[in-house]
Amino acid sequence: MKKAVGRVLSSSGEYHWDRVEITLYKNERVYRGEYLYVEVDGKRVFLQVEINPIKRPTSSYDEKLTRDGLVNRDEEREVWKASCWQVGYEEDGTIQPYLFPIPPLCEVYRPEPRELENFLTPLEPSITVGRIYPTDAPLKLGLKTLVRQGLLDCGGEGTGKTTLLLTILMALMEQTPRDQPIHVMVIDWDGEFNVPELVDAAKKKGGYLRLEAPMRFKKELKITPKEFYERVRRYLGLAPNSREARKLNAVLMRMRDQAIDWNRETYLNLISQIDDPAVESKLREQVDIIFPPQSEEGWDIRELVQENALVHLDFSNAENWDEIILTSRDALDICYHEARTNPRFGVIVVIDEVHNFAPQNIYEAPASKEAYESMVPVMKLLATTGPRNKIPLFVATQRLSEVEKVVSTQMGQNIFAFRVEDIDLERLRGIMGDIASAVRMLPRGHALFKGHAVKVRTPIISVIDKLAEPASVHKDLLSAWRRG
Repeated sequence: MKKAVGRVLSSSGEYHWDRVEITLYKNERVYRGEYLYVEVDGKRVFLQVEINPIKRPTSSYDEKLTRDGLVNRDEEREVWKASCWQVGYEEDGTIQPYLFPIPPLCEVYRPEPRELENFLTPLEPSITVGRIYPTDAPLKLGLKTLVRQGLLDCGGEGTGKTTLLLTILMALMEQTPRDQPIHVMVIDWDGEFNVPELVDAAKKKGGYLRLEAPMRFKKELKITPKEFYERVRRYLGLAPNSREARKLNAVLMRMRDQAIDWNRETYLNLISQIDDPAVESKLREQVDIIFPPQSEEGWDIRELVQENALVHLDFSNAENWDEIILTSRDALDICYHEARTNPRFGVIVVIDEVHNFAPQNIYEAPASKEAYESMVPVMKLLATTGPRNKIPLFVATQRLSEVEKVVSTQMGQNIFAFRVEDIDLERLRGIMGDIASAVRMLPRGHALFKGHAVKVRTPIISVIDKLAEPASVHKDLLSAWRRG
């Protein structure tokens, strides 16, 4: 049966199509962000609660009575209200706005969980990651949209952002059809993804491989001279009009019709042809930035990705952040190039605490300036063009304001926002709009989602399913003392 909660009734006497004011029936309550609906012209038009105030006429002597302790609350004078935005109605699988004013005294209903699920869930195959607050309706995200656009997950420490990444990974492994291949690469800087449930799910889906630091990757790539030049320039942070860039470009222009190897030997051979000893010496000194010293043997990350559902790059034993950043850069660079040249190759890249990999200020981040000058351009490239080249990023951060702005802005097409620190709220507003302020009130495990992976473009408050816990949950100092 339909559950009526009130009627459309405007205090001002004016009725609009986009904003709808509701007077609630006695003993009925609605939550901020909750979905309701009205029926007009044979259409079920959904609304979303923006604010839910109480209205009470105030007498001139109420303050005096309150001051003197003589006030009588008199609940009969209180009227519970709801101010809502119109979301729209469904037509042929898409959401359309109702362009006429919602008439006065229309009855307002609370949808059943199944009705809300059908309204929000996209028609494409989807994965369930949580529940739509305050109902039991599942929050389902369109799988095709996610892997075409990527996802940003932000929140303060302990709010649930890493748990969400684990939930998404578990959903990819367990909820996709058996014949649907999944290929994921997790860049794990502190071992948070060493989770037994995730390992078991990945093995059942198609294979799990964990690599520990130190690790090396084969770089057997054939690229054009122009691309060779751009890669060197990007890794070394050279301006196009710099002396070094111009001298290198002059050498490479002689090889414009050839395909050349992207490796240390080719680089050294090329710079030996530069007619300026000072430039040659400077570029030779920087060879380790582009091609870190490594043994002849190394992992072929392309083969590993194609052979497994999940490749886990565990850097918890790395000696320093430069090792983490430069090795991660190699893996990303190789995969990006392979995806552009191989139509059958693609991988979802998952990175937690992405502000350590693409910082807004490279001088305040944990790795060296030189490491970030080679890594940040790769991260910006993936954020902007990775999804359409079959390498979407699924990233999380507890410090949104410290993420390189191009990366955070480009990743905002699908965003989960848990409660964030005030310093990060301004960046979040720039991505989500003023509704971002609502995250201040969210409890742990609750997130505001806005994106294209559902049918509506209005934010959804959700409670994230906890399918697995990060490895660090039971590794705090007090637990260590108890075990001792």
